[in-house]
Amino acid sequence: MDPKALLKSTALFSTCTYRDLAIIASYSRFMRLRDGEALFHANDSPERLYVIGSGEIVIRRFDEEGGFSDIARFLSGDCFGELDMFTGEKRNASAIALGEVSLLAFPGGDDKFEDVLELQPRVSARLLHAFLVQISAKIREVNALVKDNSPLIQELRRRVYVDKLTGLNNKIYFEETLARLVTEGKRVGLLMYKPDNFKEINDTYGHEVGDKTLRHIGEELRAIVPNRDLLFRYEGNENAVILPNADRPALIELAKRIRNALQNLDLGNFPDGGVIPLTFSFGLGLAPIHGKDAAALIKAVHSLPLEGRRRGGAAILFPEDA
Repeated sequence: MDPKALLKSTALFSTCTYRDLAIIASYSRFMRLRDGEALFHANDSPERLYVIGSGEIVIRRFDEEGGFSDIARFLSGDCFGELDMFTGEKRNASAIALGEVSLLAFPGGDDKFEDVLELQPRVSARLLHAFLVQISAKIREVNALVKDNSPLIQELRRRVYVDKLTGLNNKIYFEETLARLVTEGKRVGLLMYKPDNFKEINDTYGHEVGDKTLRHIGEELRAIVPNRDLLFRYEGNENAVILPNADRPALIELAKRIRNALQNLDLGNFPDGGVIPLTFSFGLGLAPIHGKDAAALIKAVHSLPLEGRRRGGAAILFPEDA
């Protein structure tokens, strides 16, 4: 059986592109179970989800007296185990084969789901979105709502959308957020910045101190801009801020606030007691003036901090200034 076709037949993977399915299939493997064989037990770690190719799986809960109750059954084409895998909660029941069963496990090898999240963030983000849609629909069927601030939603978003090093939102969330705001036709401001002399810190003190510096920068940025949904680590040592309904003066004022705060940032003592003052250059842009879509706006702004560094650093530039 073609694993891509099996994945595509499920609600969870039905919206995935062929390329996404090929990537997911590459991390999957087929398994066969005999009648009565357990796929997993209660309290097992939820390392993967499953799609049944043929046969039947029963989810069975055992009690202390040796009795049991069947709480769910899954047939060919059904996907199960995804909720536990996404949330990391231990299994609360056992999965038992009824007859001969063939199923696809994802991830199927030594990779854990967290590894796939890190190695394939874009595919994981789309998979997460499909999962949230499904869970929302299921819960609405019993007249409840998934709240944006629920622990489940927050944990799932953290796994896919938050940069592990800085705690800022990552590049995937940045591109999705900017695209959504620009598509809505709103006037959107974009601010991107880089330290002018970050290479000096890495070269002098090593990448561990460089990472510590990036964490400090992220913490300071969160203190300056209260809405964390608008703060992002773009790539490397470049961060970004989205400012809805912004104009040119508002963007310049925010850039100056961030620059003034960060150039006085207390990074603690460097290993040799040295001090390296940080300076930052900024690129600013407005949609639709500097880009009618997210990709065009990013392209117009992304290279400006490097141009600012070439001009001596601590620069604030719009595309027309370059």
